Amino acid sequence: MRAEIVTDGDGFEYLRSGDTKHSLWRTVEWKLLKSHMAGMPHPYLDLGCGDGQFGSLICDTIEHGIDGDSDAVGACDRRVYQSVFAADLRQTLPIPDGSVTTAFSNSTLEHVAPLAPAITSVCRALRPGGRLVATVPTDGLTQAMTSAYGAGYASRMNTVFGHHNLWSWDRWEKLLRAEGFQSVSFRGYLSRPAIRWYSQRSLAPWPQLARRKREWLWDHDLPQLRRHIDESLRVSDESETTCVLIDAVKG
Repeated sequence: MRAEIVTDGDGFEYLRSGDTKHSLWRTVEWKLLKSHMAGMPHPYLDLGCGDGQFGSLICDTIEHGIDGDSDAVGACDRRVYQSVFAADLRQTLPIPDGSVTTAFSNSTLEHVAPLAPAITSVCRALRPGGRLVATVPTDGLTQAMTSAYGAGYASRMNTVFGHHNLWSWDRWEKLLRAEGFQSVSFRGYLSRPAIRWYSQRSLAPWPQLARRKREWLWDHDLPQLRRHIDESLRVSDESETTCVLIDAVKG
């Protein structure tokens, strides 16, 4: 999905990517990843790069992009992505073993099942000491949606999103260490109140307004959007958040 960086008169930056609720989620991930990855060494691998729109907002140069959608990877900006491949992330990746220093993945690994083979593949592509930086929703997302509109709503939304791996931080750490990562750290993001707001915007009449009165809705939602972005970057504990940035170092 196309994303545009917007700067308000007071210097506040956010991504305009689809409707307001989607823009909330992507803005928080964009700000967090861009800050966290600043200065990390190349070569880079964007795991689950899609059409490259998001990765191009994080980095000026990305050596490799890989995604299972051949049409999407064909749309990557080749001024940013030096090579792109359509491949199953659960298979051996089409790049040499030990050739990548930093692999990053945004909102991808929660969709991959089974997940362990994909973690094995990216670990094989990393050099010793290389890092996997991944953003994923956790079981906190289900908890927040359930508290807002019930277990049935949460189940339906997770089915729509194609979520398979909404895990606790502890479960992520156990998998990553089992697959060859020696150091794993976590930083939560996207507050539970923000997800309750996101959930509200998924119900009538908000989707209809997003289609029919897009600019009115942006004007209406912008103050709340800004507040939830700030809050979602300020909180970091697992109990307060619905997603996590994982930084894992290969042994």
